[in-house]
Amino acid sequence: MRLSLVCATFVAGPLSVCFLAAQSAAQQGLPPGGARPPVGPPAASAPVAGTSVAVIDIAYIFKNHVRFNAQMNDMKRDIEAFDASIRGDQQNFAKKREALPTFNPSSKEYKAAEEELAHMKSDLDIKVAVKRREFLEQEAKVYYGIYREIEDSVAMFAQRNRIGLVLRYSGDEMKPDDRASVLQGVNKPVVYQDRLDITQHILNQLNAGATMPAGAGGVAPPAPGTNGSTIPPGTQNARPPVIPQRTGAPTTR
Repeated sequence: MRLSLVCATFVAGPLSVCFLAAQSAAQQGLPPGGARPPVGPPAASAPVAGTSVAVIDIAYIFKNHVRFNAQMNDMKRDIEAFDASIRGDQQNFAKKREALPTFNPSSKEYKAAEEELAHMKSDLDIKVAVKRREFLEQEAKVYYGIYREIEDSVAMFAQRNRIGLVLRYSGDEMKPDDRASVLQGVNKPVVYQDRLDITQHILNQLNAGATMPAGAGGVAPPAPGTNGSTIPPGTQNARPPVIPQRTGAPTTR
């Protein structure tokens, strides 16, 4: 009997120790047996390709937007035609003003010529001011319409590709000998971007179906600093999302 109790004590002792050790390890977040997990950062989740941010060069799009430039060229021709028409009135005014000294300042002819010149000048000033306001309003409407098209195109592209933010930036390089260029570069809202530029893709969408100017070869001019490549057709409907680049091939997830 004594031997059995002793054996039971020897058996119960190690079991009690093992139980207490396991309980302590569990309280400390350790696996059974007291072994500690490897120290270090938690395992990283699988990297997700793509980004929720993109950039766009609005000035470049306006510069190369086919319909925008066509409308601006139409306005330019209208302005030139108005200048030509008003130039005849200005020449007529100049002739009458040159003839004014031939009259006696105290004569009725002088006063009549002077009043006529005043009316001509007033009419010319009003005519030019009215036309100038009309051209400025027309120009604003053109900019407004094209910019809304850009906004809609960007919004559709961003929703399709799960982009939450599109920032405006300029792809022009600073010129150290040009103060205006340096100031513009220093004030750029985007300091650095890597393959986030969707400008050429949006431009391709906006110019789709438009007649290119003569000599353009039917392709929108490449963005400054690129190798002349354009986004391949059909990428806008690709799944998973595609973030096209202005340089090289599109980056796909």
